[in-house]
Amino acid sequence: MPARFASAALLLSALLSLPVMAGEHQWTVLSSGDGDHTHERWQVSGTRLRTLPAFDPARAEPPLSVHQAAAAALAHARRRYPGDDFVVSEVSLQRFAAGAAPQSEDAARGWVYLVSLDYNAKGWTQMVPVLLDGSIVLSDNEQL
Repeated sequence: MPARFASAALLLSALLSLPVMAGEHQWTVLSSGDGDHTHERWQVSGTRLRTLPAFDPARAEPPLSVHQAAAAALAHARRRYPGDDFVVSEVSLQRFAAGAAPQSEDAARGWVYLVSLDYNAKGWTQMVPVLLDGSIVLSDNEQL
């Protein structure tokens, strides 16, 4: 292999391994897009995940109620879009730490409420992920 291709291959290999070397796992809570293209992603870092309350639905109620999750999502949406009226249309509680062993700490902490809010006369829907500590997961395109 010519030297210039070998050094280019080495550089590419190093660049591709940067996220792995950083060691911070990102858990995808929600993503949007069409087909093979993701337009927006809501993620929680492994460090953030470990600060969340543990939850086992077979043993207890969640540490955050449906009402509290809906209220947090509504407050967030109203801050982002103050001129719109929002109505909660759906709330689901889902584990996002999929693939983690059920007995692991990550799996016990990896739960999220997905709160769907209908708004606008156009019939649009906004989905807001709310963690079990009441915090909102912001997308990679979103800032407070």
